[in-house]
Amino acid sequence: MPERQKRVTLKDVADYCGLSRSLVAFIISNSGYRNSTPENRRKVAEAVKALNYRPNTAARELRARKSSTIGVAMPMSGTGIYGNMALELQREIKKRGFTSLFSFWGGDDSPELHAQTLQTFFERSISGVISWDASPCFREEKIPAVVYGYRNEFYDYVVLDEEQMIIRALEHLKKFGHRRIGILSVGERNRFFREHVGRCGLESKPEWIFELTFWSRRPLDAFGKFYRECGGAIPDALICHSDTEAIAALSSAAKLGIRVPDDLSVIALDSSFMTAFLSPALDSFDLDFSEITEQLVKLLLARIDEPDAPLRSVMISPQLVHRESVIECPK
Repeated sequence: MPERQKRVTLKDVADYCGLSRSLVAFIISNSGYRNSTPENRRKVAEAVKALNYRPNTAARELRARKSSTIGVAMPMSGTGIYGNMALELQREIKKRGFTSLFSFWGGDDSPELHAQTLQTFFERSISGVISWDASPCFREEKIPAVVYGYRNEFYDYVVLDEEQMIIRALEHLKKFGHRRIGILSVGERNRFFREHVGRCGLESKPEWIFELTFWSRRPLDAFGKFYRECGGAIPDALICHSDTEAIAALSSAAKLGIRVPDDLSVIALDSSFMTAFLSPALDSFDLDFSEITEQLVKLLLARIDEPDAPLRSVMISPQLVHRESVIECPK
């Protein structure tokens, strides 16, 4: 096994260019030390390059009692949405000069395991957290936090305009002649559906409003349960919480002899790029992950800079894209 290469230290850089360690440290950290002449800065730059010196950021942060790391606590339910979001968050955090520390939880995790996921951040030095969970523990630990997807009174947050998404989905289906509408979703989205389906001149039934088990690892079960609760008397069109439920509905419907979109039109509320490559391609609200992650990071950095500022929030309205999964309702 090859011998591990010795780490280049600040002392090595100082010895190389013939300057004191304190002066080299000030120059490398851009602290504007009064003796950092252009010649000294040139010497240090040459030494850093020649020795391939990499600052020990962990030690520096420990001494300074600050961190250049942002934590991200998010679910990972098997859908492409969360993978895309994680990638965009990592890019956005890096662009702002920070490193990212991700901690994920699954749909079947116990409350204890979920709590352990969040505990990851308390055991490390971090600047703040972007979370899908408005847990009080961030306040208790005095860690700046921003929440995605949940309105709350304790943290800054970024949310989708879910009420308008439901209204636009209903109007989209109505435009194609659909009158009997169902939904597979959770919480607020189902509530908005109940409020607006009648106002849009459309019809639904209690058994067509299906409450999902959030972060389920078995989305294929959802449409089957929905079908059984309907007694086989399904609506003309179905609104699904995300592309995961919509894709599962396509598969389950086919096994039951239900053709999409001929027998059942389908819309996905949250979706990733892959919805365009299905057969049929899904009508969906396409999320702009770069916009969402930019707003999350921007809010968190503002909170880090101004911990006592009033709470802020951002609402994002995704665009509904018509593809192939909604057609004219057969008369």
